[in-house]
Amino acid sequence: MRLIIALKVFVFISISAQSSFLFANKKLTEDYVSNFKAAAISEMKRTGIPASIKLAQGMLESNLGRSDLAYRANNHFGIKCGNNWTGEVYYKLDDDIDSTGNIMESCFRSYASAFESYIAHSDFLTNPAKSSRYGFLFTLGTTDYEGWANGLRFSGYATDPTYANKLIKIIESNQLYKYDEPIMTPKNNAIEPILVNTEVKENPKNTNSKVDVKNTEVKKTTPKTSSNTKYKSSKINDLKAVYANGGETVKDLSNRMGKDVFEILEYNEGITSQDEILDDGEIVFLEKKKRAYHDDQTAFHIVSSDETMYEISQMYGIRLESLLAKNNLTHDAVPNKGAKISLIKNLSKKETPSFRYVERFDSYVDLGGLK
Repeated sequence: MRLIIALKVFVFISISAQSSFLFANKKLTEDYVSNFKAAAISEMKRTGIPASIKLAQGMLESNLGRSDLAYRANNHFGIKCGNNWTGEVYYKLDDDIDSTGNIMESCFRSYASAFESYIAHSDFLTNPAKSSRYGFLFTLGTTDYEGWANGLRFSGYATDPTYANKLIKIIESNQLYKYDEPIMTPKNNAIEPILVNTEVKENPKNTNSKVDVKNTEVKKTTPKTSSNTKYKSSKINDLKAVYANGGETVKDLSNRMGKDVFEILEYNEGITSQDEILDDGEIVFLEKKKRAYHDDQTAFHIVSSDETMYEISQMYGIRLESLLAKNNLTHDAVPNKGAKISLIKNLSKKETPSFRYVERFDSYVDLGGLK
C-alpha cells in the first residue's frame, strides 16, 4: 500500500515538474517573440527575409536568448568577427582549431543590443558578394517559410542536416507565419510604402489557426511603365550586351530581346531570378562571357571603393569563376580599394590582390531546453 502511494506521489511530482518545465519554456518563447517580432518584421520589410524565418533562427541559435553568446554579447545568430569587424568582441570555444589541432576560442561579434544582431543577420544574407549562394532565396517570397528553411539548409548556411525541419517546427508550433507579409523587395531602392488590408492568414497545414485581420504597412515596388523597349547596346570583350532601362524584370528584358530568360541567367551570374528587377544602366550580357579579357593593353583593373568581383566581371565580359581563379580569390572575397585585378593572366599566390573576406556565418545552435 505504501509502495503504491509512493509511486502515485512520484508520478504526480514528475508530471507536475514536466508541466512546470513546459510552461516555463512556453513563457520564454512568448517573451522572445514579443521582444523581437517588431525587429523581424522591420527587417522583412527592409530586405525581404521572412519575419518567421528570422525569429525561428534567432530562437534556435540563441536558445531563446539564453545562450552565453546572446546573453553576454547580444549575438543571437552566432556571427563571428571576420577580418572586417572593428567593434566589440566576445571569445568562446566553438569550432576553430589552432596549429596543433586543439580547439581554440573563437572571436564573435558583440553588439550593444540584440536588434543590431538582427540587422547584421539581414546584411549578411543580402550582401552582394553572397548573391551566388543566397540570392535564390529572395525569389521565394516572404510568405514561403518552408522554401526559405529548406533553401538555407541547401545553401550550406548550417551544417545540421535537420536544420530546416527545426525551423519549420518552430514556426508552425508558434504560428510565426502570421508575421509574414507579401512584400516585393527590388534590387534598386524604388520602394514606396503603401497601406493595404491584409487577408486572414492561416497555416496551410492547420486550418484552425486564425489571425486577426488588420491594416499593415507593406513596402511595394512601383515598376516603371515605359513604352520604350529600345536598349542601349554595347560590345564588351567582343560580346553583345545591353544596358537595362531600370524598373523592369529580367524576364521583361529577355522577352523584348527575343532571348531565352534562362540563358540570360546563365550569362549573368549575379542575376538569380527571372523576376529580379534590374537597375537603370545595369549591364546584361546576351552571350556567354569569356575566360579572359581580349585587350592586352588593359591587363589589370584598379579597384575603386565598393566594387565586387561580379561587378568587375561584368565590366570586362569575363566569367566570374575565371576572374576569381586568375586572382586566387573565392566568392567570399571582396577586393580592397586600389587592388590590381588581373584580367588576362593567372597570378601567383604572392601576387594575389589585397582583399578582405565577407564574414562567414557559422550558425551557433544550442537547443538547450527547446522542445
